[in-house]
Order: sequence, then structure tokens, then C-alpha cells
Amino acid sequence: MSNQDTLAKNKLKYENTIFKTNSCGDCVVIQYRGANDITVQFKDTGFETITALHNLKKGEVKDRLKPSFYGVGVVGEAFVKNDTMYNTWMCMLNRCYGAAHVKENSTYKDCSVSDNFKYYPYFKDWCSKQIGFDSLDDKGKPFALDKDILVKGNKVYSEDTCCFVPMEINGLQFSSSIRGGDYPIGVSYDAKNDKYKAQMGGKGASKTFIGRYTTPEEAFQAYKQAKEAYIKEVANKWKDQIDNRVYEALMNWGVSIDD
Repeated sequence: MSNQDTLAKNKLKYENTIFKTNSCGDCVVIQYRGANDITVQFKDTGFETITALHNLKKGEVKDRLKPSFYGVGVVGEAFVKNDTMYNTWMCMLNRCYGAAHVKENSTYKDCSVSDNFKYYPYFKDWCSKQIGFDSLDDKGKPFALDKDILVKGNKVYSEDTCCFVPMEINGLQFSSSIRGGDYPIGVSYDAKNDKYKAQMGGKGASKTFIGRYTTPEEAFQAYKQAKEAYIKEVANKWKDQIDNRVYEALMNWGVSIDD
């Protein structure tokens, strides 16, 4: 039998045949051009791809339009393993939909990702246009994806709420805030002196002591003044390397007693 006759026989045998895959549902062969050149279409999403017959028979064909990461993330055809943008995308999905991460990090409870950002090709294109995406801070660390600066209290990762900022800015609203029990942010009770302490910073020696005050409200006002001044100081340090929207948001940032 000639090669042409074999091709004609296999076209008749395989075209319009449905194959089951291991994790992406059923696909149908829409064009057979050879054992290593077969176009299939997935029934659930309509996604088309080219594959080989041995992959079809083993069920190893992937539907790039199927939400395959945490049940929401779609890689699309632009998927590049270990790509910087891809890793950023995966970390974002993990923060919102990775059960273990959310359990260990209560600040991400009820956080979500917009429909556009769930589609990796869209997210990748958005990243490539953002100020700071390829930048490194003064310690050689990549700028971080932040969702909290442009819209205070925001819970949704989207193109309207996200930006790239150096780690020093990324940590301003979190690690630099000290909450002491039921007291306002930045305030804790100093039993030894029967006063209320105002502090900024992280843990232990990294805390910045502001002062001791008679009431929690006085301590908070001292913290508020110091924190807002510090935010402006950091904003001005990075002014020439960050999105102007970020700079303006930081310069106008207000610390609230219920933050």
C-alpha cells in the first residue's frame, strides 16, 4: 500500500473520531495529516491544537483553555514554563485559591482574581506594559505585584487595582504595622509603665519606637503621623522608578484607626 493510500485510510479512520483525555475531557480529530500532525478540537472549550497519534491514544493532549490551575487559571497558548510572568501569575492564583496558603495567611481571605487575570495570555500582555515589571530594587530583588496601594482595602487582583512596586513599598501596609491586641493599629499596652506605646516596623529590634502616651487614641495619633510621614518618605525615594499612580496614592495615603 502506498503512503498516499495509507494516509487516505487513516484520514477515514481517525477524522471525526472522539478521544478521551486524562484530565481535559473529550476531543475530536478534525484533520489528520499524518501520525505526528493531527488537529484536534476539545468539545468543552472549542480549543484546537496539533498533536501526535500516540499522545491521543494515551490521553495526554492538553486543553489550554480549560481552567487547570486551582480550578480557575487558564494558561492559553502563551504558556511558557518558568517564565517570570508565569511565575508571578501562579503566585497570584495561589494567594487567592491555594487552600494551604490562604489558611496560613489570613490577609488573603476572600481575595480573588478578575476574569481577565485568570487568563494567562491577558495577564502576560498586561505585565509587559507595566512600569516596574522588569525592575530590581536596591537589594537586587524584583519588584512585587501589589493589589493594595491603588485601591485601599482592595481584595481583587485586576488590571485596575494592581501595580509593580519595590519590596520596600510592598511591605508598607503590612509588615510595618503593629497591632497590640484590641488596641488601634500601631498601638500596644506597656504594663510596666501603665502607658500605651506607639511603634512602627516589624518584629523585635526592627520596630521603631515612637513614644508612650496616656490613652490609646493619643498613641494612635502619634503612630498615624509617623506612619504617614514615613510612607511619603519612601514614596519620594522611589518616585522616579514607580508608576505615577502609585506615587500619588502613597503621597495621599491616610492611616485609619481601624486599618
